[in-house]
Formats: sequence, C-alpha cells, structure tokens
Amino acid sequence: MKPTLCLCIALVISCFFSLHAVNLAAPARLPNTLPGMNTPGFWINLHPNPDSLVIANQQIAEFNERVHKQGTVTRIVQHAKTYSGSAIRKEIRESLRKLKSVAKYDSSGFGISEALWDSLLQNANVEEVPPSVQVRFGFPAKLTNQRLAPSELNLNSDSLDVEFDQLQNSGYDMGTPTVFYHDSADGLWVYGACSTSSGWYRKSDVCFLYRTDWLNYIRAESKVVVTKAKADIWRDAEARNLLTFCRIGTAFPLLGESGAYYQIQIPKMDGFSIAYLAKEDAHKGYLPYTARNVYKLAFVTLGTGYGWGDSYGDFDCSSLLKHVFSCFGIFLPRNGLQQAKAAALLYEFSPGDSTAFRDSVIVNLALPAITFLRLSGHIMLYLGAYNGKPYVLHDIWGYRCPDGTGKDDILVVNKTVVSDLSLGEGSKRNTLLQRLTTVSAVR
Repeated sequence: MKPTLCLCIALVISCFFSLHAVNLAAPARLPNTLPGMNTPGFWINLHPNPDSLVIANQQIAEFNERVHKQGTVTRIVQHAKTYSGSAIRKEIRESLRKLKSVAKYDSSGFGISEALWDSLLQNANVEEVPPSVQVRFGFPAKLTNQRLAPSELNLNSDSLDVEFDQLQNSGYDMGTPTVFYHDSADGLWVYGACSTSSGWYRKSDVCFLYRTDWLNYIRAESKVVVTKAKADIWRDAEARNLLTFCRIGTAFPLLGESGAYYQIQIPKMDGFSIAYLAKEDAHKGYLPYTARNVYKLAFVTLGTGYGWGDSYGDFDCSSLLKHVFSCFGIFLPRNGLQQAKAAALLYEFSPGDSTAFRDSVIVNLALPAITFLRLSGHIMLYLGAYNGKPYVLHDIWGYRCPDGTGKDDILVVNKTVVSDLSLGEGSKRNTLLQRLTTVSAVR
C-alpha cells in the first residue's frame, strides 16, 4: 500500500473516532450489582407484601379503560369495516416525512439520496388509496416487523449506526389483532395498524380473515398466556416439528390439552390451525397481578437481547414492559413516554434535584415491582432498594463512561439486566438517576 494512501486512511479513521464515541463491551456484572440480585427471590424477599393483589380484575379493566381514553391504545375490536382514505394517505405521508427528518444515512454510511426517498414514496402507492377504504382484518402469522416505509432498507440517524434502523417501528407476535388498509405498489407490503401503532407489514407474514372469525378469535373465552421470554410453538404434540416462536404476554385461544402441552388455536394464511405450546411456558388465563408474579415474569427475560423497535425478535425497553404486563391483562402503550403517562404519577423530578434527594424520593415513594422510572428515551422497572439505593430491571443497549481524555466511551450491554441507577457516572450525559424525569406506578 502506498504511504500516501495509508496516511489518508489513518486520517479518516482518526477523524471518525474523534467524532464518535468508541463502543466497548460492558462488564459481565454491572457496577454495584450483586450476583443474587439477578434472581427474583432476592427482591421478593425484600418486598413487604409480595403476594397481595396490587389491583383486581375490575380495577385492571378500569386501568385499561383510562389508557383507551388517552388514545395511545385503541379498541381495535370496535374497528369499522370501512375507513377514511384521506386519513390513511395523511398517515402514510406523515410517517415518511418523520422518517426523512431522522434518517440521514444508509447502512453503508453514505447520505441518503432524493432518488431513494422518491422510490419509497412511489412504493407507498399513496395516490392509489381510494376515498373509502375497505378494511381487511387479520393477524401476523408469525412474529413480524412493523416498518415506517414499505422496505427492508436499514436507514440511520448517525453514520454506520446500523443497530438503530429508523425504518423499524415495532415487532408484533403471531395472533396480534391487526387491521389492514392498503397495499404497496410492488405488492409485497401492506399498511395496517394494531392497537398501539401503525406501519407496513410484509404481506407474506400476515393472514386475512373474515371479520366474524377475527372477532371470535380475539374474544375466545378460554386462553393461555405465554410466560416464557420466547416460547416455541409446535405443529405436533410430540414437539418434533417446530412452527415458530412467540414472546411473553402473547395469548392464544385454548382448545385442549395433550400431555405436557396445551392445544392452541393459531391464525394461518387460509384461516386457523391447531398448534402446541408447552405447559411450562404458559399459564391458563391472565395471572394475578401481584409483586411476586411481576418479579417472576420480568426475570425470565433477564439476559434476552436488546432489539431497537423489537428488531431480531428481541425487546427494547418499552416493549419489554408492555409484554410483561400483558401477562396480567394490562395493556400498556408501545412508547415509554406514553407508558409513564398511563401509569399513576408518583413524582416528577426537576433538573436541579440532587442525587441524594432523587434516591430518597424513589426509595420512599416508589412501589417495588409495579413502578416505572423514566428518563428521555428510556424506561425501567423499579425492583426495590438495597442499602438505600434503588435498583431496576431494564432492557438497555448501552451506557456512557468517561474515557479519561474528556470524551465518553459507550459500554454496550445489549440485553435485559439488573442495575442500579449510577450507570453513566462521570459521562457527559450523567447518570440514569440524574436524568430521571418521572416515577409512576401501574395501579
């Protein structure tokens, strides 16, 4: 290699690392975290009333009703058979506009051309949405991504930040009630909505059903709820022929039992089918909403990978909470900010509040196992206090750490962990504790 070329490459690398924080692996055990803290029993032991009902079924229904009124979780079972075409056109255009405002680079690190944006708009096929849309009813037939544009492209806010695909809106499991409005120009995508968000689905991942059949599936009286982070769904009761997997909180109509397996109903391309779910991975009906059950369910997700917008079939911080609380029949919004607003506000911090004051507020006001601690862009489940310090369970990509030269490194965690709130200490963004905005309880 020529010396001049080597010098140019060195300068490019030097410039890159001077502008970007360096990503390093976080320690296997996070600071101030004891090994025993990674078991639900540690926190159940500290809880004053782990087996008391937080709220009963009627109060859960009232909680869900309040969330419905906030408008962040819709009553999808009440969706009409027709829908305004102009509203759909507006939604799609606004989604692409927002995407364009945050996505600046492609997955190779190059700026996005206007030609690419034009191609996305053309495939969205907005002008072909009729004045009155005939709604199609259905479900994902497997865990599927919901995208902000009809494309598999990976577009990023920061160059080469491919872990954070701005097209990825969310992920939804098999059997999530969904309505569909419009097809892409290439016929590969369909625009639709579930109860918490809207976007584009791979058409090959979803099935369409008669509305009556769709409603009967949703309203099935007897259901089983997945209680494992990721549970296998089998085609046969011998568990030899794997169909797919689904995540904690997913509910299926219960048809019967076969040995160690529940016989469940699942949607497929031309209607419904029978499948099998291990009894050890599920529970008949929603679980009682107690602190013990929250701990046990939350801790089965410990160590599962972080996935921005549910990428790779994993969770992000808010998706994790939504899925865990679904096990109790509590239906939270998808977004962390809206989840915090759905819960009962216990305290709102001011930017100047000291570390000691923040610790005191959480330890004295927050309710272990049912409280959310939120900061901008992140939300966590409060587990309880140890030696006067609050601890949380959360799905986190990484945190900042000073590198000794006045800059920050990023320590990549990339999974669900237990930690205290000192992560980020000494960094330019400060600790999780100092960045907290609200404390709110699901009750």
